[in-house]
Amino acid sequence: MQATMMHRPMTVQMIMEHGRAVFPESRVGTFDGQAMSYASYAEIADNAARLAAALQALGVGHGDRVATFSWNNTAHLEAYLAVPSMGAIMHTVNIRLSPEHIAYIINHAGDRVVLLDASLIEVFAPVLPMLECVEHLLLIGEGELATDIATLDYRAHLAEHAPLQEWPELEETAAAAICYTSGTTGNPKGVVYSHRTTFVHSLASRATDTFGISEADRILLLPAMFHANAWGLPYSGWLSGSDFILPGPHLQPDSIKHMIALERPTFTATVPTILGDLLRADAADLDMSSFRMLVCGGSAVPPSMIDAARENWGVPVLQGWGMTETSPLCALSHPPRDASGAAETEWRAKSGRPVPGVQVRVVAEDGSALPHDGESVGELQLRGPWITGGYYRNESPDSLSADGWLRTGDVGHIDSRHFVQLTDRTKDVIKSGGEWISSVDLENILTAHPGVQEVAVIATPDARWQERPLVIVVAAQAGTDPAQLREYLRDKVARFWLPEYWSFVQDIPKTSVGKIDKKRLRDMNEAGNFKVEVVER
Repeated sequence: MQATMMHRPMTVQMIMEHGRAVFPESRVGTFDGQAMSYASYAEIADNAARLAAALQALGVGHGDRVATFSWNNTAHLEAYLAVPSMGAIMHTVNIRLSPEHIAYIINHAGDRVVLLDASLIEVFAPVLPMLECVEHLLLIGEGELATDIATLDYRAHLAEHAPLQEWPELEETAAAAICYTSGTTGNPKGVVYSHRTTFVHSLASRATDTFGISEADRILLLPAMFHANAWGLPYSGWLSGSDFILPGPHLQPDSIKHMIALERPTFTATVPTILGDLLRADAADLDMSSFRMLVCGGSAVPPSMIDAARENWGVPVLQGWGMTETSPLCALSHPPRDASGAAETEWRAKSGRPVPGVQVRVVAEDGSALPHDGESVGELQLRGPWITGGYYRNESPDSLSADGWLRTGDVGHIDSRHFVQLTDRTKDVIKSGGEWISSVDLENILTAHPGVQEVAVIATPDARWQERPLVIVVAAQAGTDPAQLREYLRDKVARFWLPEYWSFVQDIPKTSVGKIDKKRLRDMNEAGNFKVEVVER
């Protein structure tokens, strides 16, 4: 028997058209540091259609890659809608990576056009000499850029083109966007999202047992649109007709407080660092009563923060676990229906229960499945309709199990109610304020310094950032000090990688096969065996 239902491809085009047609009066506000400026969905959709026409005029066609290098603003939202809808592929470039990694991923993706936020010209300038494929830059805002690449003013170029009327027919399995991992163990890897995965993920995040996004929401979009799809909120919010509050580069606590006072948002997602900053803010200046929910993820949310948000603001905190490879919605810590009081906090502090559509399992080193008993620890693996089945250009094929599950690189356990709890990581990476930092990369760079004989980097707890790098050094010569080494790193890594915590030792412990014993180093650090020097950021 054949199904009798219509086949309509699930595409970003469909998302764009639904928001434009059904919610033309919903609005998008952009914060300039002091006040808001607004555009309606109808205006945003019109500009998206102009952007599609303008990109076509530059020769961008089906399957071509268009990069964004921008904060959260209306131009970035227009690109989210226009680029996939015209059949091209949107590449959101993480502005916090090192210049070398930024150039690598632009070249690796084969981006022909870059939409560049003028406020980021200084950040992007060191990347320009390393670019191999970019033909045009569209500059968003005022600024000058010294480059041989053809550069056009974004708004002026859009104004020269009528909105695109004939949108191409698209296959739902076609690529819509590409986002690269943070490059914590070598070069970043590309995850390519299809129209279908984007559409289904958007539907999933609107569900009551996920984020419950609706037309009634005013979304304060704190997650970066250049990282993991801003947690999918630009699409799920647009599909729902939610109002948006876009912060641009204004992510400091005082700016966030100002936006909350001006716009009275109902929903946001953020990392524990920002949540902690807001909790430390003067209660007299911060009224959070408009929020129905705060989603927090990127790294573990301490139970004390969850309790403080409920006690100070009366707002529940929902913890989320996900990654670039999962679009990123994977697991959320909605408490079970019989939880209350202190038990509710315990559930909310877990990594979460997989959302409908995602399957999670825990496996032993030999690949055998472990029981969901809340005690058996192994590698966490995933599969689902918006989970990546590989990386662009087939890189890191060992990231999938033999039977096709994504190996997350995290270890943990699953209990009888299917709640996941991460307990450790299989790779020596550090997650600071929701962003990954590679201990291996820091070690490799520092080893090249003449004053360093041997070095190891591990994670150490930090009150604000949850984790920061602790650099353990065996000096090769007298006079080597933390300030000198930190300065040596400054132009070689992203700014947020620069370590504050340093310890100089006579010897670094090794395993029986001669490798640096990081487990022992972590145990020694926990026991307070290192004399740590702090170099302020």
